[in-house]
Amino acid sequence: MNKPGVCAISTDIIEKTDTTLYIIERHDKSARITCTTGKITISMKQGIDKDVLALILISLSEVDSTVVYEFETMCPYDDINSYRQDDYIVISYSKADDAYKTIFNVPFSRRKALRRLALGLIEQLREADFDMPILWDGNPSKINQLYEVLGDSSSWRLQVIEANKEG
Repeated sequence: MNKPGVCAISTDIIEKTDTTLYIIERHDKSARITCTTGKITISMKQGIDKDVLALILISLSEVDSTVVYEFETMCPYDDINSYRQDDYIVISYSKADDAYKTIFNVPFSRRKALRRLALGLIEQLREADFDMPILWDGNPSKINQLYEVLGDSSSWRLQVIEANKEG
């Protein structure tokens, strides 16, 4: 028996969920930003131009300054404070052998944190390609704004892939 004000849902109704994937990619393929409404993955190739890397981070910051990247590292205890001085936020740390496993949030609203993140990414990219997943509360408007803030279409292209999932 149904309670007043509560609708019974038929088991034969199948919900349909739209999933749209937005891909913003450099024409030289040095960087790709894959976006959904809940996640962004920034994929960077080894040897990406530093200015392009900076442009991506600053553009994302301008579009949504609430974005936070979660960063995990092993470091000496004294280095934890160094990260904090550069506006990284300590989420947790624990002793592991002779170093500390530390998880930080890197707020895109803080230029100092973005600068340190960029320098760390440049170091990482000397060794190999790197994918940087970021959770966010995005929408098509923010994604289009990101594409526009990144600059002219001679350097970037936007691809929209629409898919329907039966759930």
